Order: sequence, then structure tokens, then C-alpha cells
Amino acid sequence: MALAAGVVAAGVLAAGSWFGYQHYEQQVSPGEVLRGYDATSPASTAPHTENVFIGRVSAFEEQRELQSWTSDIYRVEVVSVLRGNVHGTVHVTYAPEQEPRPRLADSETYVFATQAWDDTSLKDGHAQFFKGPMKPVDAEQLTAWKQAALLLARAQ
Repeated sequence: MALAAGVVAAGVLAAGSWFGYQHYEQQVSPGEVLRGYDATSPASTAPHTENVFIGRVSAFEEQRELQSWTSDIYRVEVVSVLRGNVHGTVHVTYAPEQEPRPRLADSETYVFATQAWDDTSLKDGHAQFFKGPMKPVDAEQLTAWKQAALLLARAQ
């Protein structure tokens, strides 16, 4: 009797998992990136980053495949740090998900939320985690990122 109940329970779990996966798969469009956070929200993105900083784009350097993602690589001068210890000039990879791929403007200042790359082929490389609209920094945007960094500091 116990064996039969175990077999039935295992069957129910397997069927539930399969149907759940099918439902989940239908919600994800081809090429959609799955994350454990909302990449368009400063408050949601900040906890997943090592660094949040204001940086001035010095130059677009190239586009290349990094870990199977087409990424734009920018040389960025760190202007001010909200979280982390990044400084000087760094390379930031940015893989916008929309087409046509928007480019960051040279000499403009943006808020970057990054994690250092483990890939040593990109010296001083940092991956951009925020995937919301990248527009030159303004007071509203700066306030949102400062609040996100402050909440994160309090939580730690």
C-alpha cells in the first residue's frame, strides 16, 4: 500500500512539473533573457551588482561575442561611485536587448550598475547588469540609484 502511494505521489509530482514547465516555456519568447531580478529597475538591479557608479563614456571600442552574447564594449571614466570600489578608467560591456541596438554617446555621463568580468581577455572589464533605458544621467535617475544603493547598504 505504501509503495503504491509513493508511486502515485511520484507520478503526480512528475506530471505537475511537466505541465508547469510547459506553461513556463510558453511565457518565454525566443531569445528572452531570464534573470532572478527586474533588470529595468534600479532597486531590483542594485543588489545583484558589485558596483554602481556614474561614468563618462570615453569611446565605443568594439562589438564582440562574450559568453555567447553580442556585447558592445565602451571605455568609461569613473566620475563618482555610489557602491563598490571601482575607479579610474574601466571597460563596460553593454548588451542591449532591443533592436536596433542603441549606442551610448561619447562624452555623455550615465549610471552604470556592473559586476566585474571573470574573463581576463577584457582588462578592467565590467558587465552592465541594468537593462533599462540608458540615458544620460539626470536628477531623477540619480535619486533612484542613490536610494537603491542606500537601501542595499542598510540591508547588509
